Amino acid sequence: MPFTPLPATFVEDLRPFGPLRAGCHEVLELGSGDGLFTDLLRREGVEPVTLDRRRRATGAAPVICGDALEPPLRARFRVVVAANLLRHLWPRIRANGPRRWRDLVAPDGCLWIFEDEPLANPPAARHYRDLQALLAGLDPRTRGPLLASREFRRQRGLWDWTGRWRDGTAVNHWPLSAPRVVEFLSAGLTGADGDAARLVAAIARDGVTCGRYWWSRWQPEAI
Repeated sequence: MPFTPLPATFVEDLRPFGPLRAGCHEVLELGSGDGLFTDLLRREGVEPVTLDRRRRATGAAPVICGDALEPPLRARFRVVVAANLLRHLWPRIRANGPRRWRDLVAPDGCLWIFEDEPLANPPAARHYRDLQALLAGLDPRTRGPLLASREFRRQRGLWDWTGRWRDGTAVNHWPLSAPRVVEFLSAGLTGADGDAARLVAAIARDGVTCGRYWWSRWQPEAI
């Protein structure tokens, strides 16, 4: 899911601030997926370079097909962003981090990571957490459950990343339609186990919301 509103600091980072260096581009979105976050970037006047493991077109530009952990790119970017991507890669990278991403960030650029926070309350946010865990269980090779900010920060402390990290949280007001979620799950979970059926019933009763999201911004150490 996208994140709205976007942090003011992120929006500021998207603004041009002088001539581009040779071999440097503006914005790279890793794991562009369904293109919803790409649309948010376009609303801010940005046409990003997008990369995803599946080739598709998202509006004006085609998506570069490739592994987000090994992007087939040599250029550097002022802003590199991964939105609800890290959790899908976490088992593969938790020990050392996505090292290749550092190489994509220009010396005066930054990396942004956005993830939904797994919450227990209110019930509508808990249902979103459980929904993501359910989907991850159905497709564990390409999906993962929501990643807690504390887990990310704890593991990040072990990474050999020279630079500065900044962190924050916000309420994610991206609208989710409970009836549509229920319809989607009901259509795809014919004969599903009791946990899935209970989740469908709970969403129909309490609704579903994205809850809160967290962000982390990394900037290379000044030379």
